[in-house]
Amino acid sequence: MGTAVLGALSIGVLLWVAPPRQVIDSIAGMDPVWLLAAVGLEVSSCLSYVVVFRRFFPEASRPDGRRVAWIAMGAGAVLPGGNFSSAAATGLLLRHHRIGARCLVQRCGALLCLLTLFGFVVNGLAGALLLVGIGDGPHDGAHAGIPILVSLLVISTATIAMLLGRRWGARAPTPVRALTESLEAARDSLLAPHWRMLGAGGFLLFDIAALWAACRATGHPIGGLALALAYFIGYLATMLPMPAGIGVLDSGLAGALVLYRFPPAAAVGAVLLYHAISIWVPSIGGLAHWLPARWRLRASTTAPSVKPPASTPAVGG
Repeated sequence: MGTAVLGALSIGVLLWVAPPRQVIDSIAGMDPVWLLAAVGLEVSSCLSYVVVFRRFFPEASRPDGRRVAWIAMGAGAVLPGGNFSSAAATGLLLRHHRIGARCLVQRCGALLCLLTLFGFVVNGLAGALLLVGIGDGPHDGAHAGIPILVSLLVISTATIAMLLGRRWGARAPTPVRALTESLEAARDSLLAPHWRMLGAGGFLLFDIAALWAACRATGHPIGGLALALAYFIGYLATMLPMPAGIGVLDSGLAGALVLYRFPPAAAVGAVLLYHAISIWVPSIGGLAHWLPARWRLRASTTAPSVKPPASTPAVGG
């Protein structure tokens, strides 16, 4: 019932942002070249995740690493929770790869913390640049200053939690210790530079670029900094537990784009197309990597076992 109520409210918000006929006209007039560019950018985002995934889980072979990374992305795309569901799927799929339960939880948390905090860093930098008058978009304190405060709050909270967990040590509650270990592992990964860490930036920035391409397909350009802020504000709606973020992400992103002065009908049309791309690309990739493994497992469990021939008793004495 909660899902139904959230879905109805989200649809109501979309209808309030722009009438359906105007949205349909906006989608019908989109430039297919920019839509293909959005698909290509989303594929690049997924490939970037595979790159950084191998940095945190090198024990798995390359084929297994790619398989788990794609399945985890598919889980994050279709299950409530987004990156949290992706991290949970990673732990589930790698539990038999001799990593160790505690180390596995720590690395899943570290990758999640790295991607999340990097997003808030980008959000804060985009707000700071707009606030000082750089880039196209609103430069007032409400549009540019509030995102800075949100980013500072999140990053400061994570830093304080890490320091408190380190100070309390074994006396800290289990969730605090787990969060501290994940944050420290994420920090250590940044202090030990590796080319695969570029995948963390590509995963986020290519996804933002895919939304930018969808907006350009409507024929209404939008500044990159304003788009980045709208992106992070819109994705806050995915904290609500909706499968694939259906409805909540659409209304959140569309409302945020309108807040940053993008035309309402074009905003809803661009978001609907972007959301479809951001669901189907990782989902198809995850399914393509999951099905062969599932078929191999089923074939191995149903194959008849070969019994050794019975020994022949010796004759004579």
